[in-house]
This record gives sequence, C-alpha cells and structure tokens, in this order.
Amino acid sequence: MDNQTPQGRSASRRRRKRRKERRRKRMKWMLCLLAVAAGFVLVGRWAADPDWLQEGKDRLQHFLWNDVMPDAGHAKSLLVVEQGSGTVCLSKEEKKRCQPASLAKLFVIEYAATFTQLEDVVEVNEAALALTKPESSMAWLEPKEYYLRDLFAAMLVPSGNDAAYAVADYCGGRIDPTAAPGQERVEVFMENLRQHLSQQGYGDTMLYDPSGFDEEAYTTAKDLCRVAERLLAYDWVREMVGQLWYTAELPDGSIQSWKNTNLFLEPVSEFYHENVIGVKTGSMPDNYHLLVLYRQHGKEFLVCSLGSKSDTARYHDVIGILKKLDASDYLQEE
Repeated sequence: MDNQTPQGRSASRRRRKRRKERRRKRMKWMLCLLAVAAGFVLVGRWAADPDWLQEGKDRLQHFLWNDVMPDAGHAKSLLVVEQGSGTVCLSKEEKKRCQPASLAKLFVIEYAATFTQLEDVVEVNEAALALTKPESSMAWLEPKEYYLRDLFAAMLVPSGNDAAYAVADYCGGRIDPTAAPGQERVEVFMENLRQHLSQQGYGDTMLYDPSGFDEEAYTTAKDLCRVAERLLAYDWVREMVGQLWYTAELPDGSIQSWKNTNLFLEPVSEFYHENVIGVKTGSMPDNYHLLVLYRQHGKEFLVCSLGSKSDTARYHDVIGILKKLDASDYLQEE
C-alpha cells in the first residue's frame, strides 16, 4: 500500500524525471565521444592509406547495386582488341598518355628478349639491386645467379622492381661490356630501349626507368596492347602470366616462388575469373592499371584499362568491360 502523500508522490516523480534526464545527457555525451573517437580512427586510417576510403566506396557501391552497377567506367583510358584480327572492339582515349607504372616492364622484356636467351645465367649484383627505390614492389632477389627466364617471371608475376634493374643491368652489360655494373649499365640499356621503341613504332611511349617507378615516363593503351600482343606470341610469356604462383629453380639448386599480383587469378578473391589470363598490373598514386587477356567463345581479347581510382576500382572497370563483351553480338557471332 502506498503511504505517500500526494506531495510526496509528486516529489518522487520529479526525482525520477531528473534521473532520466541525467542518463539521457550522459548517453548523448558518450555517443559524442564515440563519434569523435571514430572520426580520429577514420582520419588516421585515411592518412596511412589514402586509397582506403575509395576502396570502401567501391565495395559499398558493389553491395548496394548487387553487381548491377559497380563503380566501373572511370578508367581514364581503355582499349579492347581482338587477338588475331586486330579488331578494336571498344576504346576510350586509347592514345591518352599515362604513367605506365609497372606496365613499363612489358617493354623492357620485349626488347631484352630480342638479343638474349631464356637460359642465360645472370649474375645479379649488389649495384643493380641497390637501384631499387624504397616502397617498391619486390621479388626479393639476392646477389647470386639466376636464369634470365626466372628474372622475366620475377618482373611479370610479383612485379619485382629489383628484377627489372637486374635485367637492365645484365642487358646493359651485354650491349656495352665496358660499362660499370649498376647505374651505368642500366643507363646504357635504357638508351638502347628508347631507340628500340622508336624503331618499333611505339611513338607515344617514353621510358627512363626499367621498373616503371618514374613520374616522367608515359605510354598509351594502344602501345601497351601492341607490346602485349608481341609478348603473348611467346608460349613462355603466356605460361608465366597465367599462373597464380611461379616457382623458379635457380642455378645453385635453390627454390624461389612468387605470387601473381593479378586478383583475377586468385581463386579465393571476389574478382576471380576463370577466363582471364594474366597479363600485368601497374600502380602509381591515383593511377591503377590492369592489362588482361580474356578468352571467351573461342576468341581472345586484350583488355587494357588505365587510370582507375583504386586497386579494387580497376577490377570493377575491367569486369564492366568483360560484361559488355559477353553481351555483345560481336562476341557471340560465328
């Protein structure tokens, strides 16, 4: 039985109301503090990796639209060419000059293969490895003997910049035996590579560094498709770029393995595609490139996409292109 007077019950209700108000205020302050803390975490994450927010946007867009309209179509330049006929199936600013990043390695290999043998034994030296820039993609080479075939693979599969300098150093020494190991040999090689590019008609490509880690270099989707077509004429290139893992047995009997940077080849990746074969990735800040060989209905297509916004966006860009190919009358006609 409630023995409180009306005045007492009224005072009790006021106290309960004040307690509720205090709890609500504490909850608001806690939520504000959590929001501020979350903001600091997001800013810190963005400062450490500026592409993270863009990749998050890519994934959210992909989820919301259920893959109907992924964040694709934002590549600065693209070109799709049917192999064999040379027919251009799709293009966008294919002559627009872009920094090649690691796609520059394709030109290096194409030229080096014209005057060397795959089974050449290359003495990788400290002077060449020391040219590798900080924060480069690496094949983690050591100063010892490698077969040239395996150095090419180290450039194509894990996109090793150290391997690019090792190949340029070796080839520069072949061109000019008097050149000193390291920078001098690499400069000899690059000078001759630029002459080769001019002679072969790569008029919109200029390279100064064999790894592609160079903001002054440029190329185009058109030139990249041309060099890729020449490289894919080699069975050994097709074999290398189509593998998720490449294992090399070195002259001293040791084993070294490298994983492909192309997520289209990774079975556990959301981007895995059984009809994509290689070819090469390339990345510079705000410029993510992807060059693939697509096989469908007995036909092969080179797909070159340059200048996507982020790592994941480049895969969405290429997936959008592949869907257009799959839906086209051109692809299905026989």
